Amino acid sequence: MQGIHDNYGIMMKGLITYTGIDYASISFCIGVGALVYGIAQPFLGMLALRKSNVFVMLLGIFCCVLGLAVTPMCTNTITLLIFFGLVLPFGTTGLCFGIIMGAITPIIGEKRAAAVSGIVQASAGIGDALMSPALDMAISKVNVSFAMRIFTIPFLAMIPIALWIKSVNKRNVQQESEIQEDTEKVSLISLLKFALRDRDYKLLVISFATCGFNMSIIESHLYSQYISYGISSEIASLTLTVYGIATMIGATGTGFLGTKFKMKNILGGVYAIRMIISLAFLFVTKSTAFAFIATALLGLSGDATVAPTSGIISKKFGSKNMAVLYGFTLIGHQVGAFLSAYLGGLFVEKGLGYAPLWAINFCLAGIASAASFMIKKEDEKKGYAKV
Repeated sequence: MQGIHDNYGIMMKGLITYTGIDYASISFCIGVGALVYGIAQPFLGMLALRKSNVFVMLLGIFCCVLGLAVTPMCTNTITLLIFFGLVLPFGTTGLCFGIIMGAITPIIGEKRAAAVSGIVQASAGIGDALMSPALDMAISKVNVSFAMRIFTIPFLAMIPIALWIKSVNKRNVQQESEIQEDTEKVSLISLLKFALRDRDYKLLVISFATCGFNMSIIESHLYSQYISYGISSEIASLTLTVYGIATMIGATGTGFLGTKFKMKNILGGVYAIRMIISLAFLFVTKSTAFAFIATALLGLSGDATVAPTSGIISKKFGSKNMAVLYGFTLIGHQVGAFLSAYLGGLFVEKGLGYAPLWAINFCLAGIASAASFMIKKEDEKKGYAKV
């Protein structure tokens, strides 16, 4: 899933040529997709509670395959918006981190969840490391239609994995009955009201809202930005392989650090690193060496926020509610992602380049860092009560 989600920028290059739709319009579709990815998460989290995580995962697989297969056939902005901006992002939402962790946490136990969450998020880097150059090569050698349809295969391969997770969870009949009993009492509105009364959860929502802006620069515009610096498409896609590898290291690292140190301090530090990276993009001379170093740092700090954010939520509200409450934080995250994707295209069309994006990113990272350090009681357990 993440390999698709993080490579919209590479797809954009092929879609512009293949469909004839302009850069700004495709950027808008990517931005809408970012909103869908955020808004759909809490609702799919509730669906996972009422049905099952596997049901949501299978729904996600179906939408991803449909979106990848049909998008290259779109010849105008409306149809592209439907399949590339709505269907495909909705599918990736069904395979998001919160749904996956909600499925496996009952298997591995909450004590191991913090470390394992880092590994799960790190696995997303494999998608970047392998898919970025492969996708670029397939688009360059054949076309975007061939590339996107060939990448439906990994999603189809996920079906037996989802069914295996379902079979393992079913072995614990008592646990399943408890979950079913809880879901009869849960409503989305009451759960969110309960969580939003907590000061630390509100700070998490604020900090994570700024995170989406940073991530969408990478997913939507970094590839094109490097090409605008005179870097070849092959090197630009290779930097995204470095990004994928660095993502694995960063996500795994913060996952394990979360078992040793305060997760709020880890979060604050990661956001502070993003401030430094933003300044580098504004003031450092651009070169191939810069591209590799900067992309590696973006990878180390990119998905590194996920494990501590989800870990704090899981500790405070329980693993069963994590998919919903983590999904709610993604709404703000994806609003930032929409603004980044859309404004990036707009800035480029107006001849302003990418510098305004990095200036905004610097300010937002500062807000996120301050909000994270202000969290006080990350270990306080707050069980859900019907409100």
